[in-house]
Amino acid sequence: MVPGYREVRELGTGGSGRVVLATYTSTGAYVAIKYLSAALRDDHAFMTCFREHARIMVELRDPNMVRFYEYYEDVLEAAVVMELVDGVALRKILDEHGTTSPEAALAVLKGSLAGLAAAHSAGVAHRDYKPENVLIQADGTGKLADFGIAARSGEEDTPAGTPSYSAPELWAGEPAGPASDVYAATCVFFECLTGRRPYGTDHPTTLMHRHRTAPIPLEAVPSSVRKLIARGMAKDRADRPPTAEAFVAELETAALSAYGPEWEQRGRRHLAELATLLALTFPLARSTSPVSGSPARSAAGRMGGIRRPRPGPRVLAGVAVITAAVTVGLVAAGRTPDRLSADAIFTPAPRPPAGEAPGPPAKTPSGRDTGSPPPEPVTTLGPSRRAGTGQAAPSSESANPDRPTRPTRPAHPAPTPSRTPPAAPSPTPTVPPPPAQTVSGLTITGIDTGGTTIGLRASTTADVVLTVGFAEGQAPDRLTEAPSRRFTLTGADVYSPTVPHAFTVPACGQTLYRRVTVSTSPQAAGGPQSRTTEVRGAPCPAPSVESVDITSFDGTTVRFRVRTVGTSAVTVKLGSAQKVVGGGGGFTSDVQTLELSGQTDYAREVSLRFAPLPGCGEYAHRVVTITTVPGGDMRSSDMRLSLPPCAPDPSPDGSEQATDDGPVPDGSAGGDTLVSRSAPPA
Repeated sequence: MVPGYREVRELGTGGSGRVVLATYTSTGAYVAIKYLSAALRDDHAFMTCFREHARIMVELRDPNMVRFYEYYEDVLEAAVVMELVDGVALRKILDEHGTTSPEAALAVLKGSLAGLAAAHSAGVAHRDYKPENVLIQADGTGKLADFGIAARSGEEDTPAGTPSYSAPELWAGEPAGPASDVYAATCVFFECLTGRRPYGTDHPTTLMHRHRTAPIPLEAVPSSVRKLIARGMAKDRADRPPTAEAFVAELETAALSAYGPEWEQRGRRHLAELATLLALTFPLARSTSPVSGSPARSAAGRMGGIRRPRPGPRVLAGVAVITAAVTVGLVAAGRTPDRLSADAIFTPAPRPPAGEAPGPPAKTPSGRDTGSPPPEPVTTLGPSRRAGTGQAAPSSESANPDRPTRPTRPAHPAPTPSRTPPAAPSPTPTVPPPPAQTVSGLTITGIDTGGTTIGLRASTTADVVLTVGFAEGQAPDRLTEAPSRRFTLTGADVYSPTVPHAFTVPACGQTLYRRVTVSTSPQAAGGPQSRTTEVRGAPCPAPSVESVDITSFDGTTVRFRVRTVGTSAVTVKLGSAQKVVGGGGGFTSDVQTLELSGQTDYAREVSLRFAPLPGCGEYAHRVVTITTVPGGDMRSSDMRLSLPPCAPDPSPDGSEQATDDGPVPDGSAGGDTLVSRSAPPA
């Protein structure tokens, strides 16, 4: 157990270790602690590298990464104290729902690449990017966890990490780096789009062959993202984007072209919906019952899991004395003192002396703890182990220094009992009842896409129950309500909580209305409050057609494909014409109109309207033309249909001649040259 923290329960286990939910004893703030597995602790090369990476990671600040607070190591344990992310792993979302929307998959990839770029710039590779290490929060944003922790599967010739996402160079025995992280992130992107891993097997030998030589399965993903998949999963690392940051730029260009300017908002909204369906699996969803006097109970001001104060710094005392003791021990054993050697023991600050229990955290007007900023990366050397024994050196202190000792009683003679009669009992003082709790100033100070901000004042620091309702729709009098949410505010007399809610982002040219309703118990002066705001989407881009293609025409039915820039409406005009040569029928034509919108790639099949064919003649020539509004290139296709021959109809001069009844709609003669034919001799 890491000193200074109280473990609540285990959150999960895996090949690299186990993760527990814990609270920081000084403030009651929630954290996650990962204990490395015995296999990793026994890997000297891994531990040497990981200690250095941990020293770097505690300095990094990036919203797309789970923050490292502290690294702890002793003779039995090695652990990382991390930010607690109240969300769900991407793996659970994929297991439950199979796939995500393309926009959601792009949002996951963009956030992960941004986090990887921050770590790569500091010289740290992730080494085991996979859906289990991508944590999705209730607002749809993600955080990347477990940097630098890659466990081996135990199979020979299998790289460290997860084989299904391992880059070709890792199978060749090369070290992990930024390029292999980009490859793994693209593999997970593929899985979000398709619901399966790229090379669909768990057999190590088959995986190695497919990752190194098999074609990239581009046909399984939408055409709009195939270039991204091809770049990120290139066999040769030189063919991949040079950096994760450069890949983000390529991603944004492709996403904007295929899904419009609101793609990221739609993607995060979809992720938020998928994550909240699994909200009962969030780390803080299961209620905990800390024992009386627990620091978690004294962390007043938390509002139902919405605000979680971060742990404050741990004051490290006596570092110089302990370090000197370790140095002397190492020199005496003939070893060079190395603070980051595998035999070093990292311990937290010493506990306060007996009887000096830390007081409860102070309260701010908003109800948050005033705890100090998160702990800085500090490693202190604890008692050295005896050279050659692997045991801790004995201490001159008691085996349990934290246990309070029984005070020695002074040797005084027992007092002589007094015969003075007892005094008359004094009357019990009357304790005035506590003042009644009142609430005032209840206001809705702001509404945005991510939720709302509430302001209120209370007459005492007793509990105030806040109920918040949300509704939205396309008309202010016809709004769809979402389930209301209830929170308890306590420990302060002024509050300004932010309550998250994923409002719909209006599409281009669309207007939506959002309403927030709040009430309190005890009821606020003025009663419940409600506020409605109007939100307009960005102006829609002017529609344009990228390409038009006729894929087939059999003389009756045409199949065609239209690609557009943006999702605005496009009109498609289908012209059909028929010309009969020989026999009755002559020239006929028709125009059909279709409206396409909401996508950027359309494939359609339309049955055309042609006049009935005559019973006999030479042939019928049918033509179809496609034009679009706004204008694009016109496309046409034609078909010649043979007709049964007609019986001879002799004319006065013994000949007959085919006539040209006029051009087809595109202004040509339909692609065929019509010539006069003489009747055969009688």
